[in-house]
Amino acid sequence: MLNLLDKKVMLASQNPKKRDGRKKFKETRHPVYRGVRRKNPQKWVCEIREPNKKSRIWLGTFPTAEMAARAHDVAVIALRGQSGCLNFADSMWKLPIPASTTAKDIQRTAAEAAKAFRPAKLD
Repeated sequence: MLNLLDKKVMLASQNPKKRDGRKKFKETRHPVYRGVRRKNPQKWVCEIREPNKKSRIWLGTFPTAEMAARAHDVAVIALRGQSGCLNFADSMWKLPIPASTTAKDIQRTAAEAAKAFRPAKLD
């Protein structure tokens, strides 16, 4: 097995996002987590763009931004591997890896990973 702990992980907190440039509408993206935006005051949604394509993979709607960020990390690991920008440093070894890079496998694995990090107070 490749020793993933020795590799340098690129984190979203070390690589800040650019402002979206919208002046007319309220900002909906999360200020720290990549790939996460607010749907309404109680829900966060997550999606990721496929490499070298214009299409996106919808990862789901989640009650917390942290759950959506974990789902995004699963997709980043599957699509971009070691070169992806993760939201959490421990995602590389804590989260499951999808069986393939198809959208269905990534969506299924991202939902499982997010469910594993669901806060106890929401149950």
